Amino acid sequence: MSTECMNNSPGPGVNELLAELEVPFSLDQVQWRVTNTTNNNKRGQVVPYANPRAYTDRLNALFSPQGWTREYKVETMSSITRVKKNESILSGKVLVTCTVIIFGLWSHSGTGEEWADADNSVTSADAQAFKRACSCFGLGRYFYDIPVRWVDLDQSRRPIRTPVLAAWALPENWRKGMRPQGKNRYGNASAEAQEGDSNKGNTSHGKITSRPPDGNDGNDEEQAEKSNSSTATNFDDDLDARILALERDVGTAFYRNILREYGRVNQPRLIRDAAVKLKVLQMLESVARVIDRLEAVTKRIDPNAVQALLVQLHAPPLGAITDIRTLQHVVLGLEELAGSNPSQAA
Repeated sequence: MSTECMNNSPGPGVNELLAELEVPFSLDQVQWRVTNTTNNNKRGQVVPYANPRAYTDRLNALFSPQGWTREYKVETMSSITRVKKNESILSGKVLVTCTVIIFGLWSHSGTGEEWADADNSVTSADAQAFKRACSCFGLGRYFYDIPVRWVDLDQSRRPIRTPVLAAWALPENWRKGMRPQGKNRYGNASAEAQEGDSNKGNTSHGKITSRPPDGNDGNDEEQAEKSNSSTATNFDDDLDARILALERDVGTAFYRNILREYGRVNQPRLIRDAAVKLKVLQMLESVARVIDRLEAVTKRIDPNAVQALLVQLHAPPLGAITDIRTLQHVVLGLEELAGSNPSQAA
């Protein structure tokens, strides 16, 4: 089944839909972004991404334009001083939350952020939030299994030659079962990716097996069904272990809050829906990354300045924060404080 054209056949099962969502984009939809360069700008690090339209096309192809929708919530943080071109300017942050809803299945949310003074700041944050929400369904997550690489750049700081993707990242090979090496992966897995980001925490999950190849007889289908059941069990066990391991990284209070808010349980093994379990894991991994940023920035700031910012944001003490939105606001504020006011450094 092609994911580039509208599917008019009867609706496939959930496993097949998830498998098709996770198939890599076609080569003509993959672009490359330079994220870092050498001092002489002759070489740069590049990461692949796809335009939001590619994500929309895939959702339309699988579910029809009437089968899914998205909702946005836009917030702003004002009066933030940032350094731009060696000058301190008063700016703000645009924070966007996008919820993608697939009717008859479930919904997932993602967040995006951009400086308010940047060109097309809302559009950029919207795209980032939309693609992060899509990644919770597995769409586009394979990008983070593609290593960052160095390439030669032209005078416009663009790759002289388009990088070659690994064979497993091509749709036709993915459908044949090829997967990245060195990963504890299941057949059609997920890896978070969004436009402009590079390697913010690789993730690997369990397997959801796609349909058997055309022409298989009944015995092959029965065997595939047994394989799906066995793989699903291994998938759940793997997710449970990884979720439990994150309690140490995020703290018990934050850990339990995420489980209750997104899983409605106190233990990961009580979550029956694999998609919900994936969402819990992704949220905990996101919290762990933000906590790492918090620990790094607080080492550079005077404790009195930290306390003053918490009062300004009406936030609880650092150890008492148990929701990711508040944590993100605090970390963003502290990072700006550390970058724009060196005198506040400890």
